[in-house]
Formats: sequence, C-alpha cells, structure tokens
Amino acid sequence: MPSLGPTIPAGTTSGFVVVAPNGRQAYVANRAAGVVTVVDTAVNRVTATIPVEAGPPQFMAFSPDGRTIYVSIWDDARTIAAVGVLDTTSNSMVATIPVRTRPYLAAVSTDGKWLYVPNHDSGTVSLIDTATNQVTTEITVAPNPHWIEFSVDGSRAYIANHESNVVSVLDTADNTVIAEVPVDVSPHSVAVHPTRPLVANVNYDSSTVTMIDTDTRQVVARIPVGTKPQDITWSPDGRFAYTANVEANSVSVINADTMTVTATIPTGASPTSVAVTPDGRTGYVSNLRDGTLTLLNLAG
Repeated sequence: MPSLGPTIPAGTTSGFVVVAPNGRQAYVANRAAGVVTVVDTAVNRVTATIPVEAGPPQFMAFSPDGRTIYVSIWDDARTIAAVGVLDTTSNSMVATIPVRTRPYLAAVSTDGKWLYVPNHDSGTVSLIDTATNQVTTEITVAPNPHWIEFSVDGSRAYIANHESNVVSVLDTADNTVIAEVPVDVSPHSVAVHPTRPLVANVNYDSSTVTMIDTDTRQVVARIPVGTKPQDITWSPDGRFAYTANVEANSVSVINADTMTVTATIPTGASPTSVAVTPDGRTGYVSNLRDGTLTLLNLAG
C-alpha cells in the first residue's frame, strides 16, 4: 500500500511530470504559465523555472542519456505546434522544431537517434532526426494519436489513438503500422511493461485499463479504474502500474500478477500524470488544477 508524502508546490497548471533518468530531478510542464519547473527530488523543492517562449508546454520526453528533454508545445487555439529542445545541463531551450497540430507525448528511440512525435489532429507521427533537429518524414497512423512508447528492445512502438479506440503497433525497422489492437473508449496513454510481453493503456472515456499481450496482440484484461484516467506508468520492477484519474482526484494501483486494483490513493485536484523514480521508491503526480505535485512513497 503506497503512502502519501508531502504535497509540493509546482507552479500554475502543473499538467505533466517526468523524472530524469538519474532520478535527481523532476520536471513539470506548466501549461498556462509557459514554463518548465524543476524539482530537486532529494529535497522535493523547486530549484529552477525554465521559460518556454514558443508557447504552452504540454508534455515532455527524455533522451536516453538524460541530457535533453523534448517538450511538446501547443495552444488551445491550434495556432502553435512545435517541439522544444530543452538542454538539461544549462536548463535552457536550445531549439524549436515545427510539427503538425497538437503534438502529444513524444518518445525517443532506444538508441537516441530519432524522436517520434504523435500529431493529434493530423493522424500522423513526425519522425525527427535528433542530430539535426529536423523532421525527416511523417508516418500515417489511425486518427488522433496521443501517446507513443517503445518496446524494451526498440523494435516496436505502441501508439494510443484517442478517437479511433485502437492501439497501433509500429515496426520501427521500416516505420510501418503492422497491427491495430481494438481497446476500450478513448485510449489516452500507453505503458510498456519492463520485462513481460505486455502493454497497458488507459481508456479515458470508459475509465478502464486494457492489458495487451504483445505476442498475440490481443487484449488479455480489462480493469476498471478511477474516473477519466489520463496516464499510466509501470513501476521499474513491473510489479505495479499506476493510473492518474483526472476526475476522481486519485491514483489507482494495479497489481500486475492479479490484474486488479489493489489501492486507490487520493491526490490533489485533477491529477494528469504519474512519474516514478528509477529506484521505484517514489512517485510524483502532477495536479493540474491546484498547481502541485503529490508525492507517493511506493516502496519500503
């Protein structure tokens, strides 16, 4: 049973949180404020605020080496669509890459050479060369791609297609869609299990998690969770998954062996994402409406 830690002020509209690969910092995208807030995880205090001049930061993805964060930037008026390149050494934005309308959560290939950006409104994924910060091609997928994550070996990418009610499977050798797995209503995010042939996704409008066997590409479990889940994250050892339930003000804890919810943890107002430290001991939940992070003690 996870226990609640302190609530950490993290700036207005704390919409998304990621933890650095070394576990030393958490980075928070503050939408309306137009900044990325940096939290020192050793003391759980804000140590820096990074302006994002290109527009509202929405989502963030780390490079494998932790030196770069790719920030998805867009506004509600659909006049801004870009990916910002944040240098974590200098805590500054060093480049802005134009993409298609409403880029959601991107992912960096396991070798660090390519950034895959799902463009919600165009039904495409922009492929960006991380050496040049240039878009080299666009991959057509099912409408409204939201979230993308790579398999552990990097040979596949899994994409939550929000209004298509499918998870697309992409072969990264030639960047072709090789399968579309039907799931529940409005898949919002995906998470690849660290050791098992399993992908979890949350379904926003059916308030469920679907578990997909990546060998058979079949749904093997449907798990009710809190209302309107937006994000799902595995613990590093794969024993548990955590969902951010934005309209339930809670995190659901799923046991990977039993495929059942074993705990429901209260959070702040409108939790939108969950990030876990590499040692699996601490979780950070971004609370959009009250500008905080809820800290979860996950391991004894």
